[in-house]
Amino acid sequence: MTLRGRAARAGDRVHVIAPSGPVALEKFERGLKVLRRRIDFEVVHAENLLEQSGYFAGTDAERLAPTQRALADADARAVLCARGGYGATRLLGTLDPERLRAQPKPVVGFSDITALLCWAYVRAGVAGIHGPVITQLSTLADEDVDRLVELLCGEVPAPLVAEEGSVLHGGTVEGTLFPANIEVLRSLVGTRMMPPMTGAILALEEIGERPYRIDRALTHLLLSGALRGVRGVIVGQLLGCEEPADGNLGPDAIGVVLERLATLGVPVVTGFPFGHDARRNAALPFGTRARLHADSCTLELLEPATIAT
Repeated sequence: MTLRGRAARAGDRVHVIAPSGPVALEKFERGLKVLRRRIDFEVVHAENLLEQSGYFAGTDAERLAPTQRALADADARAVLCARGGYGATRLLGTLDPERLRAQPKPVVGFSDITALLCWAYVRAGVAGIHGPVITQLSTLADEDVDRLVELLCGEVPAPLVAEEGSVLHGGTVEGTLFPANIEVLRSLVGTRMMPPMTGAILALEEIGERPYRIDRALTHLLLSGALRGVRGVIVGQLLGCEEPADGNLGPDAIGVVLERLATLGVPVVTGFPFGHDARRNAALPFGTRARLHADSCTLELLEPATIAT
């Protein structure tokens, strides 16, 4: 599946932005080649793509300006993020949601970009795509690149099936899908950017957090009431979330997630192929309807992430 085969309209383009951490040039160039083989749109690069200021891709001002321009571009079909890292949350209070609301288009990314996806949905009412960043594209399985392009085309990909894992509480539930990084979502509790979870299906992933830190983050989400009304949860990759060899004995990351989420009393399924793994990161819409069939470990998407182009 590609965007090739249809004539691109004048002005059709996608923006590539770097709202978070500094971008590795070699990984970016390899990922961009994969993207250019799949789409005919003009690709507009943010001017801060190769900047570095500490652990950011430039200062807040250098990251903010191109991000705002990309979101406001009337001819852009999507805004793709070059990488995650950290830094998107620092921009949220200054970004103008009216510009995106007037010219809706999906933001694409994951990990730290969870913050931008939440902002776009809550503040501008615009759905997004929780999916690969540009620096991840060159190592991904073809099926995951195809899935991302399908979502960019306004299509609904095939249901996503858990590769392995556990089922906690069976049944079928339907709701608005919110894929998120656990720690970034936790950081939005108490802000205007936290999505309403009543009636939602939550999809969670994480990287590099020890089990007790995942426990703390999920406990915070539970105690704050942020997860009140959630109808179901799917769990993706918890990559590198182990105790060090000389660490304290205790439950592993999956055990922590299942124990903490059991208190919700809703279907929970682990083992879905999305997150930080270099080979697998299945793209998912953010803020559209989905149906979780817990007994068959299947997530069925019911709506596209964007209008067809």
